[in-house]
Amino acid sequence: MAITQHQQHLIVQAHAEGHLDPAIARIAGVSIATVKRYRTKRGLKTTCETALRGEQGEDLTFLEAQRRGLKAEWREGHNDKYDLYVNGERVDAKASMQGVDGSWRFRLPAQRRSFFGRYAYAKDYAQDCEVVALVALYPGGRDPDFYLLSSSSLPSDVRIRPGGVYDAFRNDWSLVEIPGPVHQA
Repeated sequence: MAITQHQQHLIVQAHAEGHLDPAIARIAGVSIATVKRYRTKRGLKTTCETALRGEQGEDLTFLEAQRRGLKAEWREGHNDKYDLYVNGERVDAKASMQGVDGSWRFRLPAQRRSFFGRYAYAKDYAQDCEVVALVALYPGGRDPDFYLLSSSSLPSDVRIRPGGVYDAFRNDWSLVEIPGPVHQA
């Protein structure tokens, strides 16, 4: 179903005001899926802070891999179960902002919900990728720390604290430094 010029205008205006997709859909009188399709068509990024942080984590992981001289490639499709290849390894990147207590929390459940809770889907990190890159973001723009973990033994809730059990993984890229199988696009 085509949307009217007026609905298109309302979508753009509500997006510019910073509304999330469900609110934009209500304002324009269209479905959330229509808002997402139209936003994508117009090149408008989501205003969802969680989604934007996730994209930031993916971008930072890609750039850090390149900075380290590793071969980094984006996944083939947007709906792939991982974010990028680093030296042939499938990597899923997750980002979290440092909490007031100085720690980071990464939730990696086996059952994931869509951003707006409309549906749930299974997520099997051990099957979907070889490595999970946890990107620890700092307020104020300080360079992030990266924790690269094997996907085969991840807990569903990872809490990173200074001096904690994950310190050995801080900025350790050894899981992807030795070239794995080469990805053929």
